[in-house]
Amino acid sequence: MKYLLLLVSGIVFVANEGFAQDEFDVLRYSQLDHYGDARFNAMGGSFGALGANLSAISTNPGGLGVYKSSDFSFTPAFHYNYSESNKDGNSVTDGKLNFHFSNIGIAGNFKGSGDWKSINLAMGYNRLSNYNTSIAIKSTTDNSMLNTYTSELNANGGIYEEDISYEFPFSSNLAYQTYIVNPIDTGSLQYNHVFQNSNNITQATRYETRGGSGEMYFALGSNYSDKLYLGASIGIPSVKYVFDRNYSETSDPSDTLTEFKSFSVHDYVKTTGAGLNLKLGMIYKVADWFRLGTAFHTPTVYSLSDQWSTTVSSEDKAGEVLTEVSPSGNFEYFVTTPYRFVSSAAFVVGSRGVINGDYEIIDYSTARITEDNAFGSADFSSENNRIRNNFRATHNIRVGTEWRLDPFRLRAGYRYQGDPLKNSFNVDNSSSTYSVGFGIKQEDYYFDMSYLQRFSKAESAVVAGQGEFATVNLKDHYISFTLGFRF
Repeated sequence: MKYLLLLVSGIVFVANEGFAQDEFDVLRYSQLDHYGDARFNAMGGSFGALGANLSAISTNPGGLGVYKSSDFSFTPAFHYNYSESNKDGNSVTDGKLNFHFSNIGIAGNFKGSGDWKSINLAMGYNRLSNYNTSIAIKSTTDNSMLNTYTSELNANGGIYEEDISYEFPFSSNLAYQTYIVNPIDTGSLQYNHVFQNSNNITQATRYETRGGSGEMYFALGSNYSDKLYLGASIGIPSVKYVFDRNYSETSDPSDTLTEFKSFSVHDYVKTTGAGLNLKLGMIYKVADWFRLGTAFHTPTVYSLSDQWSTTVSSEDKAGEVLTEVSPSGNFEYFVTTPYRFVSSAAFVVGSRGVINGDYEIIDYSTARITEDNAFGSADFSSENNRIRNNFRATHNIRVGTEWRLDPFRLRAGYRYQGDPLKNSFNVDNSSSTYSVGFGIKQEDYYFDMSYLQRFSKAESAVVAGQGEFATVNLKDHYISFTLGFRF
């Protein structure tokens, strides 16, 4: 089966002869960026001790208790990912633009009784992660990817031609049917390929991922004596992820040792599903100028479904093109993400501004993957062992500030996400995000805008198993606009 490895934060790709769910699928859905309305985004997602923000419910539902009026908002957003890869002195840039809604929600404020000043209810949607990325790589090699297929066919003494389609429907059979992998002699159980003796082969690789994750939430909050704010939420996160990889090899025009001009491999994987989690949070007003917040997120249990296929095409020097498509594969499984703890502190500078800091700890080594069938044949013990041994606890920091020049608001923020891997593939998989924004607030409505820029690095495999990687610099640009109403 084709081995696929994707690291969203510091993306690492590896593709092999079939498709399999692995520990990096777990990591993809465990790492969250937490997007939301433009105010939340502009302040770096740092709202843990402030509250009264619909997006902050996904990080600390205790902030729902801070509301003293009802609120409705929605946020369209644009995400552009820019990548620059370097391999063998070749620098290639690529990019991808995406539009989506990063927030929509409503909170209702209801008068309480006695010291319980109010009870607040909320429901809505917040964007958790963006998977939209495009990476292009160009290089040359003397070691064709076709060696992967011939090694597969020649293992254990070889294989009869009539058995190839049954044994390797997603890999070597596609190359065999398009005549780029062939028996050495008639009746032989051993195979070679059309670029066996070729040098200076041009490689072109393009990885494109699409989709994202978001969370529908239902929350309850309360205000006790204007000092203690409590909240809880049930989250129903959903996932849509598409992996689209195109790889090609083209022989040198002067190569007379092969009759083939080129071949290409297209891998396609689509993952969809949904999960469930619970969040508990609180904010305590120590003084008018100082607040503390804390929140706990239970693990999210996702039920996910993968669908995949592979297409191989070949073209000889006479211009004849052959194409073979694999069957459609599918598999259902569960992913359990890590728990999260969030601690926060906020300073209120009179009526002029606020400063908030969040500290979040996530132990990625506690995540797990299991088959969605008690009687299935899949065994994920090795993947779960690698999670325990290779993943670690990380520390995320979010800092944000807002200053008031009525009716205007000026905001800035910073986010740091730690590297979840003990062995980081020679790349620091942490990321930094800088953000700014402004807003206009009136008595019954508000309008906000934010801009984020996120920096990260990656290693991207050219051909799995050959130890050839391109270094990739990633830069994400994120613009969001919010229109909200208080009533």
